[in-house]
Amino acid sequence: MYSHFSRIARKYRHVRTTDIEPIIHIRNTIRDFTEVKAADIGCGDGRYDLLLFQHIDNLHLTCIDINEEMLREASKYLKSHGINNFVTLKADANDFHLEDDSMDCIFTFNAIHHFDTRNFLDSTSRALKEDGWIFIYTRLRSQNARGIWGRYFPMFIEKERRLYELDEIREIIESSGSLSLKEARPFKYRRNNSLENLIEKVKARHYSTFSLYDDDELRSSLDGFKENIRKRFNDTGNIEWYDENILLILRPRLN
Repeated sequence: MYSHFSRIARKYRHVRTTDIEPIIHIRNTIRDFTEVKAADIGCGDGRYDLLLFQHIDNLHLTCIDINEEMLREASKYLKSHGINNFVTLKADANDFHLEDDSMDCIFTFNAIHHFDTRNFLDSTSRALKEDGWIFIYTRLRSQNARGIWGRYFPMFIEKERRLYELDEIREIIESSGSLSLKEARPFKYRRNNSLENLIEKVKARHYSTFSLYDDDELRSSLDGFKENIRKRFNDTGNIEWYDENILLILRPRLN
């Protein structure tokens, strides 16, 4: 995975879709904060960090990722938009050593499937203030299966075994002993694209799932995907489907 993200870092934000809706929900949830000290774990190239700065006032952000190429891209991206109120930190998402009780919010967007979830929550709970918030934006396994890749791209569901269902996540959170799940907010997006552009996304491995295929598997599966799409959609220049995600909102458990 490290080499995958190093290769894709410079073009990552151009091949991935960035959703504004969870950012708006986060902003509304923490609207009473006059100043927000936060960290984005697994920040990648900073595409969600820019949205956070654009919608949350007085944000001070620590951008954390294990990949140096991604951190360089995030720093350049934010600075190119006139944003300097951030620091980058190269660290493992499972053990990122922020100061205890120092963060109002901790975010992670489409990244938790790369983490050891229990270790991530342990590190997060130590860094969070007692009135703090954790926001985890991700996909459930069933949501992944209903998307265009899960339905039409051969082996995609079998390859992607890192996702959870909601009851599994809830059990992990509750077993932490220090955190509670306060809200699980689903999102559903109507998407459209051409088969040509979807093929380019696969070749760019815009989802890390595609890096789990070997070269022969990917070529064969891509051929199967083209065939499946042509059978299902009359107009391959305008393919429509729905993507689904979920925003998990956690808070420290009161003793």
